[in-house]
Amino acid sequence: MSYVTAAPEIMTSAATDLATIGANLSAAHAAAAPTLAVLPAAADEVSVSIAHLFSQHAQHYQAQAGHAAAFEERFLQHLTASAASFTSAEAANVSLLQPLTASAASFTSAIANLLGQIHDLLNSAVAALGQLLGQILDLLISAIATLDQLLNSLAGFLLPLIREAIAFSTAFFFAFVLPALNLVLSFLVII
Repeated sequence: MSYVTAAPEIMTSAATDLATIGANLSAAHAAAAPTLAVLPAAADEVSVSIAHLFSQHAQHYQAQAGHAAAFEERFLQHLTASAASFTSAEAANVSLLQPLTASAASFTSAIANLLGQIHDLLNSAVAALGQLLGQILDLLISAIATLDQLLNSLAGFLLPLIREAIAFSTAFFFAFVLPALNLVLSFLVII
């Protein structure tokens, strides 16, 4: 049998921290928003093609940044809602346990009800977490497919520059997205 221990006040604090991180990222993206087009360095065909490529990359980055911001907002809403759900579940548990001290028979039936509610709550929490992880996986698959298309179109022409872009995207994921997930998952301890 699995048990989950959650501290709603810590989850609320984590949501506040994530909101701050999101605000900082939004400010950084807003500052980078004007960079949607790059002028060619010269009038030759290669310079125009390279400028066009970088302009497309900038537009794609802004689109992906928008998707990431929307995901962060949904994640923050789910985290806040989860904290509220755990708080209300705790309040319901307390209200159920107070009258049970008078009668042992009613105590066992209330515990059975409470376990059913906790089981349902855990099932819904696991389903929501699975859905969030599925969305993250879909976003990563989409990003990888887009990068694959970009790499195939370049045919090795600008490979060193693309490697730097991939390293930055990967660093962004590991520096911001995974720590946020780790922070949330650290609150859910499954036995």
